[in-house]
Amino acid sequence: TMAQQTDVLDQLFEEIAAPVHVVAHSFSGLSALAHALEGRHKPASLTLVEANPFAILRTIGDEAHYQMFQAMTAVYFAAFEGGRPDAARHVIDFYGGPGAFDAMPDKVRAYVMATTASNIRDWSSGAPFAPPIAMYRTIKIPTQIIRGETTHPAMARIAQALADSIPHATLSTLDGGSHFLPSTHAAEIAKLIEDGVRAAGAEAL
Repeated sequence: TMAQQTDVLDQLFEEIAAPVHVVAHSFSGLSALAHALEGRHKPASLTLVEANPFAILRTIGDEAHYQMFQAMTAVYFAAFEGGRPDAARHVIDFYGGPGAFDAMPDKVRAYVMATTASNIRDWSSGAPFAPPIAMYRTIKIPTQIIRGETTHPAMARIAQALADSIPHATLSTLDGGSHFLPSTHAAEIAKLIEDGVRAAGAEAL
């Protein structure tokens, strides 16, 4: 659940016992947002790479893009429940485009298939996360929203909605990037992280 995710992050913050700059991708971005809203400890800054709080689409009235997620997860969950070992191809191809799953290195594809059950649980726990826009406006910390130029249209819309809703948010679009930016645009993301941490008033390591 998101409550469990938030508790884990709070425990990490307590162990670190220093300002924490949170960098999160995809579902981790959803978890980071839940923590920023509901956690006991607040991050010094947020960098959200292709974060997927997909219920924000319905919240802003974008039912068409919201239903794209619903259609994909229905097929994905049905394939998993039907015992398809490659069920995750539905979510990978949704994010990366047709053929993205088959184009993965064998080792990566094997890992994705082995951890599909965990990913299903993530999707299920993230689905109820649907705070009103007024709650997003309470996030007062410096926030970077990063999306890929060729990401799925629904993901691009989520990034824009987050940038519009979080008061101190900036939006960056990385040329030629899809959902899997950490794999393809690591240097660009690292530079944005460094710039964001410096802008938040801390010395980047």
